[in-house]
Amino acid sequence: MADKKNIFDKIGDAFSNRDEKAAEEAKVEAARKEAVAKAQAATEKMQKEAEARSAERARVAANEKAAAEAAEQAKLAAQKANATQQRIQGEFAEKQAQRASEFKQKQADEAAEAAKYIKHTWTNEDTYASLAFKHYGSIKEPYWRLIYEYNKDIIGNHPNNIKTGTEIVIPPLPAELEKKDN
Repeated sequence: MADKKNIFDKIGDAFSNRDEKAAEEAKVEAARKEAVAKAQAATEKMQKEAEARSAERARVAANEKAAAEAAEQAKLAAQKANATQQRIQGEFAEKQAQRASEFKQKQADEAAEAAKYIKHTWTNEDTYASLAFKHYGSIKEPYWRLIYEYNKDIIGNHPNNIKTGTEIVIPPLPAELEKKDN
């Protein structure tokens, strides 16, 4: 059977189909544009989130790097402080040892100096000359006078005023008397 539509009906159908098709295509195009816009928005959102995560990772990495550098600087500062402290302690110990050595030397010098001075208690048999001979090997006046002059503050202004039991000191012989011929 043949289609009984006339040409005008067919043209009308074609136009009406065309309008419907155009409307349908417009809807599809609008839906496609909307989907593309949504996809672009989602892509942009994902990119922003990825950039934010990347920036956060970079910030964390920078903080970790700064913390590691600070820790390294603190470690170096501590090592330097330890080295300085050890140096100071070494210098202190060295100075203490030196002071102790100087103190011992001073004590030894004082003991040696004190040993040069002999204490003697005056007896009835003593004379300045006998003491000078006993300690210096000579009875001449400079030798016995040395003993008297050294003890003058104890004896007084006259050598014969010395009393039995008086403690006197026999001083060391000065260099100028050592050179003299006994």
